[in-house]
Amino acid sequence: MGIGFVIIIHLIVIFVLSFIIAIIGAITIYFLSKNNKRKRKTILALILPFIGLYTLYFSCLMGSIMISETKNIDIGIGDTSYIPLDENHQLLFIDLPEHAFIEKDGQTVISGVSKMEQTEKHVLGTTYDNKYFSYNLKTNKLKKFESKKELEIYKIEKELNLKKAIEFYSEKRNEIAGFHLIIVGIFSLLISIITLILITKLVLGKIKLKRIKTNANTV
Repeated sequence: MGIGFVIIIHLIVIFVLSFIIAIIGAITIYFLSKNNKRKRKTILALILPFIGLYTLYFSCLMGSIMISETKNIDIGIGDTSYIPLDENHQLLFIDLPEHAFIEKDGQTVISGVSKMEQTEKHVLGTTYDNKYFSYNLKTNKLKKFESKKELEIYKIEKELNLKKAIEFYSEKRNEIAGFHLIIVGIFSLLISIITLILITKLVLGKIKLKRIKTNANTV
């Protein structure tokens, strides 16, 4: 799926969730609040879920895109997800997270990777046709083996520790992104909360627009 289609799906899901929260909140507020500003409070209950969730989503989206560009990783919004293995190689998925590819300078080295691990010089793993492989990141040489035992004999550095490709991807992506994803999440949440507070004060009349306009004209 393309990135545009994925975002549309996200927006639809957020709309449905916001709608449910808004209806429940509006009914609750309407019957529990007093006549004073009941209408305004009900309107707030209807609009705040949409504003809050969409603000949070787009803030996270923009922050994630910035991380992707600066860290050379893809967070998987579209149909392709990838992480660098070194300066010239990358691991990527297209549509199916269970089937990974290893590429060098845009050219596929091996496809259908199901499990893997990376050492200082090698990428070791197995494919979905039950073939084992060792790829040297320095010399670009690919060796294939018929069994795990053959690979273990070839790999004398340490015991094999193969992980599912998607698990390897997730761990390395988080390692590369580091605390930046947490920072994006915190800032996005703060932006959403501040927006909700301002909208609430505006609707309830705690922010006087006439006063703001008067001050602006005076300046």
